[in-house]
Amino acid sequence: MPKVLIKEGPDAGRVYEVAQAAILGRLDTSDIPVKDGKASREHAKIYKQGEQFAIVDLNSSNGTFVNGEKITKRILKSGDEIAIGTVRLVFELPEAQEKKAPARKGLDEAFDAAKKGAGAPSGGAAAAAGKPADIVLKSHQPIQVHRIKPGSPLLGIDLDQLSDTGRVIVFAAVAAIFAALMYLAYILVAG
Repeated sequence: MPKVLIKEGPDAGRVYEVAQAAILGRLDTSDIPVKDGKASREHAKIYKQGEQFAIVDLNSSNGTFVNGEKITKRILKSGDEIAIGTVRLVFELPEAQEKKAPARKGLDEAFDAAKKGAGAPSGGAAAAAGKPADIVLKSHQPIQVHRIKPGSPLLGIDLDQLSDTGRVIVFAAVAAIFAALMYLAYILVAG
């Protein structure tokens, strides 16, 4: 079973197993709690995708990083380092699952090359993936769905996903609107 090891942070050394899916977030009730002020309540999700595991950022305020690169979605490989705020986590696959991953390796290299503006890798890597060497990936736009739970705050904004500054701005705007409505009511009643 894949594991996530907290490498740096308050719970350094702690290991969590990932069966099918796990939510990473700052709540103690998260599958993998991330104790950092920059972590959102539901920050990221690791989930099984076919024979592999992927990580997706759940519209977090401060982003999710894999091996130093900000991601929206990424297929995870054994040894990948996930960073959320100052907390560093390492994704580890059991050896049996690691051996199944090479068939995907050529496609990952093709995707990385396409992101950098190059064509697909030539020869070996693409051929190992069972694809011709002239593959060119045009774009990659991950689909993300932001869940708004029943009983969510005003306009479906999840204030816990905002930064501290964002929350202060939203609070000030709501207070200003409330004050304006109270003044308007006063003018209508007194006038």
